[in-house]
Amino acid sequence: MKKILYDNQMFTFQRFGGVTRYFADLMYNLPADEFVADIPMRYCENHYVTETYGHKYKTINFPKNYRIKRRIYALANNYVSKQAIKHNDYDIFHPTYFSPYFLETVKERQKPFVLTIHDMTFERYPQDVLIYDRTIPHKKRLIAEADHIIAVSENTKRDIVELLGTDPSKISVVHHGYRPVVTASDQLFDRYVLYVGERKGYKNFLPWLSAIRSIFNLDPGLKIVCTGSPFTHAEQKLFARWNIADRLLHISANDAQMVSLYRHALCFVFPSHYEGFGIPILEAFNNNCPVCLSNASCFPEVAGDAAMFFNPNDAQSMHDTLKEVLASSTLREELRQKGALRSKEFSLERMVEQTCDVYRKL
Repeated sequence: MKKILYDNQMFTFQRFGGVTRYFADLMYNLPADEFVADIPMRYCENHYVTETYGHKYKTINFPKNYRIKRRIYALANNYVSKQAIKHNDYDIFHPTYFSPYFLETVKERQKPFVLTIHDMTFERYPQDVLIYDRTIPHKKRLIAEADHIIAVSENTKRDIVELLGTDPSKISVVHHGYRPVVTASDQLFDRYVLYVGERKGYKNFLPWLSAIRSIFNLDPGLKIVCTGSPFTHAEQKLFARWNIADRLLHISANDAQMVSLYRHALCFVFPSHYEGFGIPILEAFNNNCPVCLSNASCFPEVAGDAAMFFNPNDAQSMHDTLKEVLASSTLREELRQKGALRSKEFSLERMVEQTCDVYRKL
C-alpha cells in the first residue's frame, strides 16, 4: 500500500477552482486496495473537499476578507504539511501548487515528488504576471527538481519542453477527467450564448465580442451570458458605446446553475488564445451544449471533431463560425451528439488510473 501525501497550497488558496477540483477528484478516488491519500492541513474552506467529499476542517470567522484570512490559513497549513513530511510516513509527495516551502524537507527524506502542470500561461504571457508574483521562478525550480511531471495535455507538455528544456521522458500526459456533481437548477435565461471564466488579455473575450456584435442586429433576442468576475466599469462603458449593454448578462453561478447554463445555451464559446486544457469544454460536452472554440493551443487536442473551430486572430472567422452555429439547429444537434461521444474519452476513472501509473513507476 503506497501512501500519497498531498499538500494544502491550492486548497488554502481556492474556495472553488479547476485545480482543487482536479486534486479532490484524484485524492478521493484512488484505488483503496493500492493507495491511500493524506492531505495534512488544519484550516480549509474549499468547496470540493468540504462539500463534495464531506471532509471537515477548522475555519475562523475573522477577518471576513478571505484574501487576508487565507494568509493565516497558509501559515498554519504549511507548518502542518512540513511536520507531516518530517514524520516520513508517506511514499510519494504530490504538491498542489508551486511554493517550494517543502522542497528541502522532502529532499532530506529522500522521497520522490510528483508535480502536475496545468498550463504554462504565465510563461507564455509574462506581461500579465504581477511584479511581485514568484510563480514563474518557483515553478521552474520545482519542475527541475521533481522526480516526474504530469502535464494535462500534449500541448502543455510541448510548452514545458520548449520553454524550459525539460527532458520529455520526465513528463507523462494525463488528461483531465470530468465527473458530474450536481443536478441542474431551473432554466435561467432564454436564447443565449454562454461564456465561462475570466475575460482578460489572452482570453480574447473583447476581440471576439467585437467580431460577433453585428449578429445582434440579426437576432434581436440574443444574449451573451458570462460567468466569472463581474463586469468592470470599463467593460460596461464599452458595451454601452457598442450599443449592446442590454445584451450582456453576468451571473455568479453556483454548480447547479452552471449545469443549467450549459444545458440551455445555444452554444458555449471559448475564444482564448491559450489554455492548458480547458475544463469548460468537458463541462459543455457532458451537459449537451454545442461547443464553439478557438483553433489554438490545446483545444483541437481536447475537442477533436466535436466542436466548431474559428481562428481567434480573424474577426471574420469568429463572426462566421458563431453565425453558422446559431443559424442551424441541425448543426447544434450534431455537435451535441459528437460532444457526448467525445466526453467518454475524458472520464474521471481514466484520469485516476493514468495518474496511478505514474505513482507506480516511482
